[in-house]
Amino acid sequence: MKSNEREAMVRTATNPQVTEQGIHFTVTAGFIERDCIVSKNALAYLGREQANGRTFMEIYSAFEDKIQSVATRLVAAGESASPLILGAAYFIDVSMPAMS
Repeated sequence: MKSNEREAMVRTATNPQVTEQGIHFTVTAGFIERDCIVSKNALAYLGREQANGRTFMEIYSAFEDKIQSVATRLVAAGESASPLILGAAYFIDVSMPAMS
């Protein structure tokens, strides 16, 4: 499979929005588009070391690639929940990026 074909099969649609539950976004894996929410608890966990005054959207932006990667893998693996809720447990082994 060529690189551009692979990219077409796993694509993320990034239009994150803050909700009461966390940050809502969509991912596409293959022909499946899924609504996802990364919970406030997960965002607090991800931003725990550098969260001083950071909003949930700022934390989401710092970890966007990791968050969308986890969601895309879950959808590709057949997870059927909609919206797919990503809690802190999905990010236990995620390293902390530098936040400016």
